[in-house]
Amino acid sequence: MADNLPSWEPRWKRRYNSPPDDLIRDFYIPSFARSRGYDRAVGFFSAGILATIAPSLDRFVLNGGMMRLITSPAHLSDDELEAMGKGENLKTRIKESLRHAIMQPIPSPVLADRLKLLTWMIATGRLDVRIALREHTHSYALFHEKIGIFSDQDGNWMTFTGSPNETIGGARLHSESFPLHRSWANEEQRAYAQEERDRFEQLWGERVDGIALWRVNDWIEDPMRSSFGSREPSAARALADVDQPTTPLISSPLQGASLVPSLPDDLDLRGYQQDAVNDWLRAGGRGVFAMATGTGKTITALTAATQVSAHSARDNQPLLVLVVVPLTDLVEQWCKEAKRFGFRPAVCHGNLSKRQREHLKSVFSAARSSQGRRAEMVITTAGSLAPRGEDIADSDHFMQRQLAHHRGRILVIGDEMHSLGTQSRLDALPPDPTFTLGLSATPKRHGDDEGTQALLSYFGAPVVSINIKQAIYQHGALVPYDYVPHPIELTDGEAKRYRQISQRIAAAFATGDEQAAEAQIRARTRLTQHAAGKHDRLHQLMADGLKDQTHQIIYVAEGRDPETDFPQLEKTEQILREEFGMRVERYYGQTDRSRREILQGRLASGDIQALLAMKCLDEGVDIPSARIGVITASTQNPRQFVQRRGRLLRRDPHNPKSHAVIHDFIVMPPRPVGEPTDSEKRLIGAELSRAAELAEAARNREALLTIIEWAYEYGLRPASQPWMNMAEDDEMEEWVR
Repeated sequence: MADNLPSWEPRWKRRYNSPPDDLIRDFYIPSFARSRGYDRAVGFFSAGILATIAPSLDRFVLNGGMMRLITSPAHLSDDELEAMGKGENLKTRIKESLRHAIMQPIPSPVLADRLKLLTWMIATGRLDVRIALREHTHSYALFHEKIGIFSDQDGNWMTFTGSPNETIGGARLHSESFPLHRSWANEEQRAYAQEERDRFEQLWGERVDGIALWRVNDWIEDPMRSSFGSREPSAARALADVDQPTTPLISSPLQGASLVPSLPDDLDLRGYQQDAVNDWLRAGGRGVFAMATGTGKTITALTAATQVSAHSARDNQPLLVLVVVPLTDLVEQWCKEAKRFGFRPAVCHGNLSKRQREHLKSVFSAARSSQGRRAEMVITTAGSLAPRGEDIADSDHFMQRQLAHHRGRILVIGDEMHSLGTQSRLDALPPDPTFTLGLSATPKRHGDDEGTQALLSYFGAPVVSINIKQAIYQHGALVPYDYVPHPIELTDGEAKRYRQISQRIAAAFATGDEQAAEAQIRARTRLTQHAAGKHDRLHQLMADGLKDQTHQIIYVAEGRDPETDFPQLEKTEQILREEFGMRVERYYGQTDRSRREILQGRLASGDIQALLAMKCLDEGVDIPSARIGVITASTQNPRQFVQRRGRLLRRDPHNPKSHAVIHDFIVMPPRPVGEPTDSEKRLIGAELSRAAELAEAARNREALLTIIEWAYEYGLRPASQPWMNMAEDDEMEEWVR
């Protein structure tokens, strides 16, 4: 994986001076990334510096890297060593000193987590630590030699000697300087490098009179495991072909905390996620992740944002990351995931308190700094980003006022980007972002080609496209599913009203009155959404055994039944509770955020059997415990059923599921006598094409044949309905490049 040391010529310098050189960025990180051996004799050593360069250290270990360290005991002085003499008390005090150093608080949780790798290296013998002291007749003194050696797999090595201690302070705070000698450069440099390597080998082999060594791995392994835990090296720590630093670059050494995010040590990216990030970076930090619901768009986007943050930090430029989501539930999900990467997200939605406004102002102010290694993140909703109403000027809108003042680098992430395609929301986006990243399973806006093109013009073209079948059967990111379509026949009265409304629609189109036609189309949709046969079929499903199942989501129609004026949500709840004794709860727009989290947990535990939802479970909300979906009502917008399917196919790490089941209620209008009207063909064609796409990616793909039979019954023909003519290997892309 790693390049050999000479491959970095002519980047290696003959001497490093700090300042202006950044020793961690300019020397340690590239050295570890391209080496298989690191030997170090140093006066004082801090595990914190290895934590700081941990992404390259992962690569170092994965390349077969071994590390040998000779250092003095921390927190002991020459006077203390002299007073202790050479007895057993010295050994005890060295152990205490090491334990004290290990138990010191690590200022950043990211750095603390990275110390797990050092524990693993100690336990596996990949890191061998020895304490050295200068020996005198009756006592010892501190060891202060400073030699460092990096070596690669082809027998090249380079050495550095002199000033810096192996501590964050030595690398960041102090004025430090050392020469670098490369074995491959010329004969003179090779001679210097050979002498320094020989000196280390003599020290390590205890062949230097007057230097005593203690092997301390057994002393420090348990305290390190207790303090930090342990982890194996991870290939996902650094995307192999991205030449960007993935380490926190500390902008304020006095505080010791990183203001730049980094990849979590437990991050395990799939290959397609790594490819997506790399392709996006190659495209200049611009493009769309068109990835099926459940394939990890949020994690992939945060990985991309972390890489760009590190890139900006390397240029000493702060970065503002603006995340725009459609729902408040997604604000919380983004906050939780972003904190894993070391971001410190500030949220902006709804009515802001004075304290929230002041905090957001400070975040925007920090991101506007003329220089600094830091990344600031603001997460907002699309509704909060755009001024509400034409009477509200941008200058009076909090978010727009802050963005108008921003002149630095900015990354705009549009989650569920299709929700940003209205003109008012497009106008609210920052006009000239440095980087853009759009996320959606369905980037196309239903019936809005102009809005779709505007979104692509802003965010860029898709750099990755993963459809549902690829996500399930190729990448294993989602569970497979069974699709069960249920035809719902209209009652005689409903059929009569359906024909009457269809005649009005035809008449309105004939006279060119599109407004009247649209009104009648909405009336017909409302009729089918609330068809009485749906309740009969729901009864039958529950009686057939679904009443005893858990982990269900049941989608119901919005609004009230046009015949009874009774809300569909209440009617469905009444049936399930009173007639079948089921434990169900509503999950809809009026359910507050804290209540939703409780309901999700209760569904996962089986305390409740089903959530009754209308639209609020359509986009982005993670409920991986759900295994059974009953769609009693759905719009013809493909985005809705794609999102609903995605809710059910997510893998559950806590209670794995082998597959999911989707029951889909499809209202069948009266079978036409003679040739159906164009509007009827459009209606049934749209309804059945939705069912066909759900069937086509299911395990029981034969359900598609049933859908096609229904289509023939309604006079539809393959020439006008391409989905009726699909071969076994055809794929219905949610997005086509």
